[in-house]
Amino acid sequence: MPRISIIPFSPSERHHLLLCELDDTMFIVDCGWPAEDDSDDAQTDRGKQQRGSIGSLDDPRDALGTINWERVDFILISNYEQMRLLPYITEYTAFSGPVYATEPTKAYGRCVLEEGLNATAASAYASSAAASTSSGNNRKGSSQLYSKRDIVAAMEKITDVRHNEVISPVPFVQAYTRSSGYCIGAGNWSVEYKGHKTAFISTSTLATCLHPQEWDGRILSEAQAIVFCDAVDPATAGSDTAEDVSMASWQSTHVSQRLNQLCSTAISTLKQRGRVLLVGEPYGVTQDVVQLAAENILALNLPQPQFVFVSPIAEHTLQFGNIMGEWLCESKQALLYLPEYPFADKELRKKGHLHFVSSLADLATKNIPQGNWFVVIPPHDVDSIDHFVRQWQQDARRCSSADMASGTGLAKFSVLIHDDDAVRAQRLVNRLSVGSEVVYVPVARRFTFHSIEQCLAAAERAQHVLVPSHVFARLESQTKGSEFRLFEFSYMQATTVDLDTDRHLPLEVQGEMARRMREKGKQHGLVEGKLSLAAGKIRLECLDEVSGAGTDGLESGQPHADQGAGSGVGSSTGSRAANTTASATNLAGTVPSLKKRDLDGWTPERLAEELGEVGLKATVISTPSQHGAVRVVVAGGSATIRMGNGWSVDCSSANAQWTVMDSLKRVLKTS
Repeated sequence: MPRISIIPFSPSERHHLLLCELDDTMFIVDCGWPAEDDSDDAQTDRGKQQRGSIGSLDDPRDALGTINWERVDFILISNYEQMRLLPYITEYTAFSGPVYATEPTKAYGRCVLEEGLNATAASAYASSAAASTSSGNNRKGSSQLYSKRDIVAAMEKITDVRHNEVISPVPFVQAYTRSSGYCIGAGNWSVEYKGHKTAFISTSTLATCLHPQEWDGRILSEAQAIVFCDAVDPATAGSDTAEDVSMASWQSTHVSQRLNQLCSTAISTLKQRGRVLLVGEPYGVTQDVVQLAAENILALNLPQPQFVFVSPIAEHTLQFGNIMGEWLCESKQALLYLPEYPFADKELRKKGHLHFVSSLADLATKNIPQGNWFVVIPPHDVDSIDHFVRQWQQDARRCSSADMASGTGLAKFSVLIHDDDAVRAQRLVNRLSVGSEVVYVPVARRFTFHSIEQCLAAAERAQHVLVPSHVFARLESQTKGSEFRLFEFSYMQATTVDLDTDRHLPLEVQGEMARRMREKGKQHGLVEGKLSLAAGKIRLECLDEVSGAGTDGLESGQPHADQGAGSGVGSSTGSRAANTTASATNLAGTVPSLKKRDLDGWTPERLAEELGEVGLKATVISTPSQHGAVRVVVAGGSATIRMGNGWSVDCSSANAQWTVMDSLKRVLKTS
């Protein structure tokens, strides 16, 4: 029986680095690590309590040094916020396998890493300057892990993938990603091994009012094991959700209200000939706020302000939004077929109202018209934020009525912060000499335990669910009596789960069989019968009633994976506990829509060739009867397809049963 082992190596709740092992296959999910200004006190204390002898939290090299990188087969990246350690891993460890990420994740990730490198260099310079005038020692974690050349080399090693594209990093392992809705190109990975799918839910959101492609919930309904890598800590997050609405509806409304609140504050300031300072990265939620403000300014016929982005990567990240239109939400994608751009930055640039400066020094060389300004600065650039705040405070104090009448004065300005990390936002406010001008409106997008609860309700096939330790207790009390087992994982602690690949009956059929056996006073029993596929439902027809359960005609209302009507093939199995035995049974006429004459035109050679084209290893075998047979070998078992009157399938395991039946359905449907 295969098993999966997971070890989190990141001390942060919002940055992930999971070492996963499926039997002999070892891989990494995400390479996130908190920046120096992201490590809040709560997560630092949590990491110190759990790290043991691993070493400093500030320097990830101590933790990465405990991994045997020669054994790591591949790396999966979910989004561009989870890539901070990737250049170090690819350039300074023994890892030599492939790295998989979507095209936007690769493009944005390079920009984010380069900006982080510049911020680290500036922080190191400031620390060294302070150390030269004091007796304090510079921290080890302030040293740079890699160079810009290493970032370029790491990006060249990434293999681009698209959502729903199936890849095979190593033999017997397949993986694909589905949209997480969090940012452009962000996805959640599903890894299939021996017919068992494990979904890794990284940073995700159920909100549908943002510009990235919406959340794809199929990732949950397809998985037997689910790992929730990211969840907001209930101890640091408010709980103002309504009990009578769905989490997806609430989160969309919540995010939309917060965006409108930020926009209305900005518009109110601009109406009074004021200036706006938006603290946020030049991508993600910041793009939605700027877009909403530009649309409202145009709708209200207000004077167009000068939009100024102080960031060395802003020009590239804004361009990506218009270039990568297929990765946007449905409403943005619809604009691709119209003579207009998904975002307003193209039009603002044509009119001369959009400006990019890499730093304050670069700002002095730009000839930007005075008047109303809408400035965007990343939260880590505290020096630039403090400069604008102090300058605008002085301008407001010196402003006279004559200046206001001439349109050159500044009477008001607003500082808007949308960071959903309250600790980091409060730290920023404390460092600034501002008071009532600051408006903090957190736009919370990440999963909470409420979101996980709702997602688990749609996880029809889930048998094992792994969640972070800080939400485990809350979820454990809410999910009692569920059909899956709940596990917790924590920093630097290994969590191992045995994957049950022999659960071959749908849960509805199993539940009904167990109920009827309990009515007969029996705890164990053997039920022999045949599983047939008809009208998109898996049906169990008992051949005898050894157990006395009386399960003749039980059927599942939920089809397995993509199975549906249209196949004239049946599978006969016997079920005792979790073991599977099989005997060939003539199943002619199982599905009325596929008649016997539709199967007569098939030969064993043609069937083997068609199955080979869908990825199965099929060979023709000789049988005593005049009809041929095809043997199919899959991961975890084999099956023999006897091409007699109506065909029959003899399966050696549940995994072989599901794989072969699904492939036969596709082959017959497309022929």
